[in-house]
Amino acid sequence: MGRICCRFGRVEPRRRAEDLVLGLASDLPIKNCWTIAEHVGAARPDGLQHLLGKAVWDHDRGAR
Repeated sequence: MGRICCRFGRVEPRRRAEDLVLGLASDLPIKNCWTIAEHVGAARPDGLQHLLGKAVWDHDRGAR
């Protein structure tokens, strides 16, 4: 996460990106926003869906 956290200007998208990575790396049998949200303790998948579809992030920031 250290390599990508600087690409987000706000802490909320950074946390959601970390949640997403944790969910994707988990042993969940089905991986979608609902199952990952439940896995990380979120009540709804809205935050993850926002991260994937609408969040603003700088893909060049911190690139080496």
